[in-house]
Amino acid sequence: MILLLAILFILFEAITEALIKKRYPSSFIFKWWFQWIIAIALFAIWLFVIALPFDKYYVETWKLITGFVFVRFAVFDLAFNLTFGLKWNYYGTTKLYDRIMAELGSWGWMMKLILGIIGIVFLLGIE
Repeated sequence: MILLLAILFILFEAITEALIKKRYPSSFIFKWWFQWIIAIALFAIWLFVIALPFDKYYVETWKLITGFVFVRFAVFDLAFNLTFGLKWNYYGTTKLYDRIMAELGSWGWMMKLILGIIGIVFLLGIE
């Protein structure tokens, strides 16, 4: 349940961001600081309203936080690119993250897959 809700929160953020950016490309919403505020607010809502009250007795808090971050790392770009109409493996050229991931190439996607699996395992509470 925690994993499903984490993925839904991540998809909600990625899809709405892509749709808004497609419709209003020069909106203030896409300033780097505002995107971080939205991401941290959605994470905080997920952690404090959903994950901790229901799952803190079964999964350690550090695993919940790390699992969410790893699953977001694996899912966000893919959902954003597909919603925006780009190729699924597209990386931009302006942000440092995009330049690093473009430089890594297929190693970056393998890293996303491995960390995504680790995040899923953490959120499921598997030892």
